[in-house]
Amino acid sequence: MKRLGMVAAGLLVAYGIVRLIDGLDGSHGPGLAWTIGHLLFLAGMLLFAVVLVLARGELVRRRGVGAAAVVVGLLGVAAFVRVILVDLMVGFRAEDRAGMSRISDEYERWPGNLGIYEPLSTVGPALFLIGLLALAVLLVLDRRLPVWSPILLAAGFVVITVNLDLMPLGGLLLGAAFALAVRPAPTVDAVRTPDPGNRRDR
Repeated sequence: MKRLGMVAAGLLVAYGIVRLIDGLDGSHGPGLAWTIGHLLFLAGMLLFAVVLVLARGELVRRRGVGAAAVVVGLLGVAAFVRVILVDLMVGFRAEDRAGMSRISDEYERWPGNLGIYEPLSTVGPALFLIGLLALAVLLVLDRRLPVWSPILLAAGFVVITVNLDLMPLGGLLLGAAFALAVRPAPTVDAVRTPDPGNRRDR
């Protein structure tokens, strides 16, 4: 979980940097930077989906609550992935920013007219944050994460929400939260029980 979380956060940092480069001309997309940036973003979110599942697997207690947090977080990831895929398809088809605005209207109901995409796009980021933060708090209670990790996660999302141009900083904060993850301490029995292979015949 620790390494994947750091890699996922690193991909967000990379996306943020590419996004800044893409906006140097005053607009974002379409073009190579738009595509590369969104592919990095997509890879990062898919890795975060794996992180959610792995985090729940590391829980010692409250695994039922952890499972609920995973479901909530994955709904948020799904919302992000849909938006990213739409942005990629629009970017592939459009020749300029004005064209992107026109074409994006065609994907308001993609995939299928389920009537959930608008509210899901609105609450999706919050669902992802709630799921990830809940798991982080549970891991703090299990002494797998320090108390600073949930704080850094929340700070990272706040920074990104305030201004997408701060995505690199937000990604660094998220990465720091995962970097603080610790290995479970060995149990007393594991420390005291000798290895049979090390016993000597007397």
